[in-house]
Amino acid sequence: MTGILLKAAAFVFIILIGMIFRKMHLVGPEAGDALMQLMLNFTLPCALVTSFARIASISTTLLLLTVLGIGSNILMILVGGIASRGRKGGDRAMYMLCCSAYNIGAFCLPFVQDFLPAMGVAAACMFDAGNSIMCTGGTYAFASEYTAEAANKHGLDVRMVFKRLSKSVAFLVYVAMFILTCLNLHLPEGVLTILTPASNANACMAMLMIGVTFHLELKREYLGDIVKMIVLRQIWAVILAAFCYFVLPFDLVIRQALVIVAFGPMSAISPAFTSMCNGDEGKASAANSLTIILSIVEITLVLIVLGIY
Repeated sequence: MTGILLKAAAFVFIILIGMIFRKMHLVGPEAGDALMQLMLNFTLPCALVTSFARIASISTTLLLLTVLGIGSNILMILVGGIASRGRKGGDRAMYMLCCSAYNIGAFCLPFVQDFLPAMGVAAACMFDAGNSIMCTGGTYAFASEYTAEAANKHGLDVRMVFKRLSKSVAFLVYVAMFILTCLNLHLPEGVLTILTPASNANACMAMLMIGVTFHLELKREYLGDIVKMIVLRQIWAVILAAFCYFVLPFDLVIRQALVIVAFGPMSAISPAFTSMCNGDEGKASAANSLTIILSIVEITLVLIVLGIY
């Protein structure tokens, strides 16, 4: 247990360092975007490659986890829409965007990578493949239908969703490494040796980015909606975690990884999409930051309860 607490404390420490750097103006306002781009396009893909490379074989049934990632998002979009019925379009869009979608690559994956074997990383990646389809454009396209003021084209633009995904290095690596592993094809050891330092740096880079971009502004008028959205996410997190752990017919490592993912924080893109739907970006950002704090506590507790030392 001490090991878990120390590792979780190490992640929190790096987040705090990022916050201190921003507060003391040791990094500029663009530092968060720069760190995010470095992580998404460099350290995260390297971490995915080295993790998949450690898997001897993989079952195509893991594709079901991608479907689960999509289905989880769709369900919570509907829940957000029901919970905000009667509200103006921007508020409805905010509920749909903030109740669904997970920050897996930048937040959950470092925990999975650090505490579980490579198969756990693969499981988290397959769930995130479906999650990415939704949170990089699918959810926004759907939510904007409820915002008459939005300037976007109405209807789900499937081509735009896949255009976004085609530009995501991490998503393309997910797909490529899954195919190679299913075909029992492995990268040369020399390639993995070159990529390992960047892979090891992914957790630090992700937590530092979260710290630099962390912004918590709790206004009194925010609290009602924030509490409601977070409670909805928490209820679903418990249901999803229980379903994955007790019902799904996968190996223990895969089910443990999915439980960690279930308690992941809100997608970092949700506040921006909320603004594009004429919702309150400040309220969505505050909710996002609170889910990060909650997820640190909850995932640490999950690791202790499941005995992942």
